[in-house]
Amino acid sequence: MGLREFFGRQRTPAAAASFPVASAVETERPPLTPAELADLEEAWVELRQVSQEAGVTSFRACTRDGSRWENNPESVRAMARMIKGTQKYTAEGPKDV
Repeated sequence: MGLREFFGRQRTPAAAASFPVASAVETERPPLTPAELADLEEAWVELRQVSQEAGVTSFRACTRDGSRWENNPESVRAMARMIKGTQKYTAEGPKDV
């Protein structure tokens, strides 16, 4: 069977039902405490600073569980680390492995 036949074939309804589609369900998080809000604001300051230094004007992100990453200090810091790491890698140039 060639690729054209493989991708062109049609699934029967029974075969399609055996591969259910998983959807992300948003998890409900409790409200943040004042200390957590301060930590979140500090994480956002770090992200803004790293983004500005790297020249990043916009980006998009999502989570696997459907929760909002913008309200999680760990996720915001992970974005800052990712931008910082990408900036460092591109500044060094490609490396031969």
